[in-house]
Amino acid sequence: MKNRQVAVILTGAMLLISAGYSGLSLAHGDETHVVEKAQFIGVDSAAGQLVKQFHNALQTGNETIVRLSLAENVQIYEGGKVERSLVEYASHHLHADMAYLKGLTVTLKEHQVSITGDIAISTAISHSQGEYKGKVVDSINMETLVLTKQGDGSWKITHVHWS
Repeated sequence: MKNRQVAVILTGAMLLISAGYSGLSLAHGDETHVVEKAQFIGVDSAAGQLVKQFHNALQTGNETIVRLSLAENVQIYEGGKVERSLVEYASHHLHADMAYLKGLTVTLKEHQVSITGDIAISTAISHSQGEYKGKVVDSINMETLVLTKQGDGSWKITHVHWS
């Protein structure tokens, strides 16, 4: 009976301690997921082509194409912060993002674009390697983009979430 009470107390203590960690990613620890085959679905659609154009423009430093790819009211979520318009992004992080990506090799591991009516959702996983400001970069990147079809039939990115 005493052993059961000790076990209950220890289990309760462990649950209380672990409850202090609110990030969902902590729930997975160092767990790894093996992707046997990269998935590229919908990338040849008009929305998928815009996403490719956007990525290329960021990496090559083509600010004009980046701006044309993003809606004026785009919201960009990254690192626990948000930029709520193209003007805000262009005046804060756009140039830093382009400088960062310029020296990296980015390998797309998975990219899927699904379209429902005038909304497209692009999800991607990539691996970035290289050097930035004298520091080695070797990271896995996750991206979700939401695109909306414009009146003229073109697509614009209205939401970005990078992690």
